[in-house]
Amino acid sequence: MERRATLLSIGLSALAMYLVWQYISGEDERLRQEYQITKNIVVAKRDILQYETIRPTDVGLLTVPAKFLPPGLIVNQEDVYDAVAAIPISKGEFILDNKIISKNVYSGLDTQITRGKRAMAVPVNVKSSVGFQLRPGNRVDLAAVFEYQVGTSPISEVKVFLQDLLVLASGRTIQTEAPKGVDQQIIKNLLNEKNPEIPKDQTELRDTLNYAKMDANYTTVTLEVTPDQAQTIAYVMSTFGQTLTLLMRHSDDRAINNKGTTTLRDVMGPESFYVKGPKAPAPKSYPRIKFYDFSGGTQVPVTGP
Repeated sequence: MERRATLLSIGLSALAMYLVWQYISGEDERLRQEYQITKNIVVAKRDILQYETIRPTDVGLLTVPAKFLPPGLIVNQEDVYDAVAAIPISKGEFILDNKIISKNVYSGLDTQITRGKRAMAVPVNVKSSVGFQLRPGNRVDLAAVFEYQVGTSPISEVKVFLQDLLVLASGRTIQTEAPKGVDQQIIKNLLNEKNPEIPKDQTELRDTLNYAKMDANYTTVTLEVTPDQAQTIAYVMSTFGQTLTLLMRHSDDRAINNKGTTTLRDVMGPESFYVKGPKAPAPKSYPRIKFYDFSGGTQVPVTGP
């Protein structure tokens, strides 16, 4: 009896040890995934005031276990350069996407350009700028009329030569709508000014501020381009610049569809007088010759009935 109880106790002890080992192994794997898998997150290296522009020296990277990664994390320091703090950020605090106002009209155009690309202004008028409706953030194609000569034949063709270019600025406007938080701080500072010439009505101040930031009748549009695209645009502007036209795209349309050139023949179509040309005159009808006769030593055709 005692032997059976001893064996039962040993068996239960072994089962308990196995279950404990299974639990510890599972917890070890879970903790390893939660704490050994880490990721870098952007943190503040100093206290950043509300509405203050964030500079490269203000932020750094901190390695954090995956368990403690917050929503809205930012992993690339360059994503916060020249952004504006929406709220005060303390030293060592995570910089999350809901704590900053993205790069904006107060940050300067250079901060809007993707690394490796360039900003290039092209002249526009009311027709070539879609009636001055182009705004920063729009995407456009470029078309022009190319006139040249092959031998003695003048050639005129229309070509969409570049597609899906980002509009960085329209005139001096580099953001469609500036951050309201920054505007509020500017208006607050103006209201506290003792200068009697500054109006104290918030609506009037906001209208003045919006007018100062917007350029309704601009003469240039600034595009984000690669160096190769910049060379192409520079050549077209120098040679065919008067015909340059910007075509606005849908914001979600990123497809590149290479089209052939369009000439007058394509526009008029195969049924046009230009393509078909003048009609050939009707052939003359000649009398049917039945046989030849000789009259006065000369062969004379004799026509049949």
